[in-house]
Amino acid sequence: MEENKKIVNETEETTSKPFVPENPDMMPTDEEGADTATECPEYAKAAASDWYPTLLKNAQMRLGNNKRLKAVIKRAQAGEQITVASIGGSITEGAGAVRYNLCYAYQTYESFKKAYGAGDGSNVRFVNAGVGGTPSTFGLLRYQRDIVSRVTDEDGLPDIVLVEYAVNDGEEPTQHGCYESLVKQILQQPNHPAVILVFSVFPTGYTLQDELSKVGETYDLMMVSTKNGAFPFVGDKWTSEEFFFDIYHPTTLGHKVMADCIFHTIQTAAEQPEAASDINLDVPAAYRTDYIGLKTIFKDSYEDKINLSVGSFDADDEKSYRNIPIGIVYAKNFYHTGENGNESLTFEVSCKNFLLAYRSVTDASYGKIDVCVDGRKVKTINGNTGSWGQSVTDLIFAEDTAAKHKIEIKMAEGDEDKKFTVTCMGYTE
Repeated sequence: MEENKKIVNETEETTSKPFVPENPDMMPTDEEGADTATECPEYAKAAASDWYPTLLKNAQMRLGNNKRLKAVIKRAQAGEQITVASIGGSITEGAGAVRYNLCYAYQTYESFKKAYGAGDGSNVRFVNAGVGGTPSTFGLLRYQRDIVSRVTDEDGLPDIVLVEYAVNDGEEPTQHGCYESLVKQILQQPNHPAVILVFSVFPTGYTLQDELSKVGETYDLMMVSTKNGAFPFVGDKWTSEEFFFDIYHPTTLGHKVMADCIFHTIQTAAEQPEAASDINLDVPAAYRTDYIGLKTIFKDSYEDKINLSVGSFDADDEKSYRNIPIGIVYAKNFYHTGENGNESLTFEVSCKNFLLAYRSVTDASYGKIDVCVDGRKVKTINGNTGSWGQSVTDLIFAEDTAAKHKIEIKMAEGDEDKKFTVTCMGYTE
């Protein structure tokens, strides 16, 4: 194994990424020497400073209704199995940290486990579903498969979920509809999980926290802001190069500070008097929640009633995005190689909207597809977009009421001998 292979993705990328071990099982645990203070002296100095508590307090954008959080903490302290989960983009994935277990999501889990777990904390577990370069639209498509199906607790559901899309949802096609649907869908789980909205920031100061915080305000959720907390100290206490790894991601220092901000907010909320009642979910949406209950179409998992025919999209693109938290996303996909005919991918669904995720690459051998609904072409999608291989999600149509539709996906005229990878699809009935 190459110990210092650059691997957030198997393909060449246009932005720099951290060096991390290829095999997550080979990564050292905290007990094996992952000492942030030793490896990151800038953090040790900051954490001991008199201004650091101000940073932590400023990051507390909202403490939110703490009833669910307190219930999860009591269960963890009593020794019940608890799962902390995270979903988001490359920052959640761990990009920028020198090792995966030094990224903000893992460090938040570690802090929670040490503070509230029973005994050695082994009853508190972690599931990370960060995928670089992808928005909440793709997150909603992946939630069941990449979080719920990986939870090993008796109830099979995560208990605390960190949601981080503040720098990924700028071109998200549902205008925050999928973000709010994802958040509310998690809140509706029968185990009443606590949801924490994490707002990251770019070195330019760009973040969508003002837009996405409307969802947190609607459901009275905990919200933690890197821009409000750490960002004012960049250029003052730290240089930009110390806090940011590149033009997108925090360094190990930045990740650890993010984790401190989140956990300090958790601690502060836990110390407050318990809310008199649970979160009120019967409130008007901040944006829209049409995508709750999204049904998915993966090559290896879909409802038989849709009568799916893969046509010549029958191969598997082995260069699909790969990372440490999940592995290959997804090894089973709808791949048109350009050498296996030109038959359409077809199915029939009763739905009011339709989402399609596809692999976006810089490769002239990849071409365009036409998406037809009920025999009418509604969209042409180009797979050769100048990107580095992550999945892009497109909204094909959205209507107010459900109707039965025949969906056909075929290579565009002139591109029949080119490649295209449909990662997965989704719709609500």
